[in-house]
Amino acid sequence: MAIYHLSTKPISRSSGRSAVASAAYRCAVKMTNERDGLVHDFTRKEGVEHTEIVLPEGSSAEWALNRSALWNAAEFAEKRKDARVAREFEIGLPYELSAEGRIDAARTFAQDLANRYGAAVDFAIHAPHEKGDVRNYHAHVMMTTRQVGEGGLGYKTYLEHKNARLLSNGMATTDMQLRDIRQSWESIANSQLQREGLDIRIDHRSHQERGLELSPTEHVGVHATQMQRQGMVVERARLDAEAAQKNAELIREKPEQVLTIISQEKSVFDRRDVARTLHRYINDDAQTFQNAFASVMASPALAELQPERVDAQTGEIELAKYSTREMVNLESGMARSAERMAGDRSHGVDRRHVVRAIGRQDAAIQKASGDGAARLSDEQRQAIEHVTGPERISAVVGFAGAGKSTMLAAAREAWEGQGYRVHGAALSGKAAEGLEESSGIESRTLASWSRGWERDRGTLGRGDVFVIDEAGMVGSRQLAGFIGEAEQRGAKIVLVGDHEQLQAIGAGAPFRAIAERIGHAELSEIRRQREGWQRDASVSFATHKTADGLAAYRDHGDIHFAADGDAARAAIVSDYLADRENRPDGSRVAMAHRRADVRAINDAIRSGLQERGDLARVAPAGAGVTSFRSGRAGARSGFEH
Repeated sequence: MAIYHLSTKPISRSSGRSAVASAAYRCAVKMTNERDGLVHDFTRKEGVEHTEIVLPEGSSAEWALNRSALWNAAEFAEKRKDARVAREFEIGLPYELSAEGRIDAARTFAQDLANRYGAAVDFAIHAPHEKGDVRNYHAHVMMTTRQVGEGGLGYKTYLEHKNARLLSNGMATTDMQLRDIRQSWESIANSQLQREGLDIRIDHRSHQERGLELSPTEHVGVHATQMQRQGMVVERARLDAEAAQKNAELIREKPEQVLTIISQEKSVFDRRDVARTLHRYINDDAQTFQNAFASVMASPALAELQPERVDAQTGEIELAKYSTREMVNLESGMARSAERMAGDRSHGVDRRHVVRAIGRQDAAIQKASGDGAARLSDEQRQAIEHVTGPERISAVVGFAGAGKSTMLAAAREAWEGQGYRVHGAALSGKAAEGLEESSGIESRTLASWSRGWERDRGTLGRGDVFVIDEAGMVGSRQLAGFIGEAEQRGAKIVLVGDHEQLQAIGAGAPFRAIAERIGHAELSEIRRQREGWQRDASVSFATHKTADGLAAYRDHGDIHFAADGDAARAAIVSDYLADRENRPDGSRVAMAHRRADVRAINDAIRSGLQERGDLARVAPAGAGVTSFRSGRAGARSGFEH
């Protein structure tokens, strides 16, 4: 089972460390610290699977992609003998992920840090030691303590400011920032686990915060592991054995503790999930494990949803499905809340505000497209009518590209015309930003809203409409909390999402169930593409008919094949350079799956631009120059201009 791990520490001169030495060790390269002349050669270090430097999106600080230049600049930027020259985050990468998935998750986390603080971020993925725990994939993520710019390193990032200064400027304290970062890594890792079809999740909260009495599993650490390999006694190992015994005793007394952990990762589970979770806490004595397993399966907190049965067609045994009574009650309670709110018709919008908002949106569409006949689709109009209805809860289900944001922009105007305050939320920060930019609804992450309400800040009232975007990704526990808050405060809640796109990141898939229970508006007509065949292809992608969608683009000459890798790379480079020549003010991206192909394409494009005089000739010193900048989550590294 995936285990959450994120720790952070400064790299400080007061502890005898340097940014150059730290980066050289983590990336297994040779670098010279130009400040003191020391050479740090770790090229013989094994187990480094991937290294990469990312910059803030849109940054022109290409010099910082040279690892030696970057960390020497970090050293020279600091004058104090006790200065912090870098900050390191260590994250545990779920071993269940593929190698590409681990890279994508680590890259997305690094990009989030870079964008958040305007810093350069250098990360290295390390594989487990051959004599250690085979699950111990992890990444060392080093971030500059200063913002990176075209001319060098500038002001300190606000993560390095003292709390007094942060508070005086109305900014989050260091602890608050780190809590946000911990939650961000949870979201990134869980999204990647979901993309790979893995029904497991990690949770950034401590056992205490989750109401658990079990002792958490310990990360022994590199130094203790080395001592164990040399046959030396490690005190931590003894403590882990004691913790395992204590957990076994606690599970016998309170088996629901293990069920709580499972239900936070899965809404529905089977005996294998129980066994895997138990193994995290009891892994040294077979009889103790069996006794604990029997205690869990006999717990009154366990609820059987479906008995074991034999598939009539395949003859295979399907294991019994279970949940917890607490989860069953939570989801039942959420369904009852949704039904009560659907029957409460207190949040209507006067017809004239709806008509005016639709008219203004039609005018905006016509102006943007240059087509006097362009307008909202009938589906979009019906969705606007639906969400601005009097019910205190409503849902909209639509494919990606079907115009949900455009619909919400008109709905927001109608709500505000009636005097309502409209708020937006999404699971991730990027989704919240996208909702705000596309619809004009001021938005934050769900976690940010929850923390504010815990401090009695920004609470909802009867005059509020609360919109949750990408609701299909929100788990049962979290969504139940927001529906409960809206019901208690008298606010209206609107759920918008695509239940075909992604399942919930937390346990359960409540959006689909609620939409079916209370009714919903549906957006199935693709609006993002203008060509009919492109709209059909988008529907194919949205309904998991990927081969049909790709075939459509192939048949229209938008996907090209080459005889071999060399020919494909040459064609990409040629097309890139030709497009840059024809559209100098446009944007373009070249991407590849393998790091070797990325490097070859980058080098060829650079050479072509240098021959034209469009790019200064820079010696490729140092390691880690793999891209001018990394793209959004899930994208492969590539050359982007």
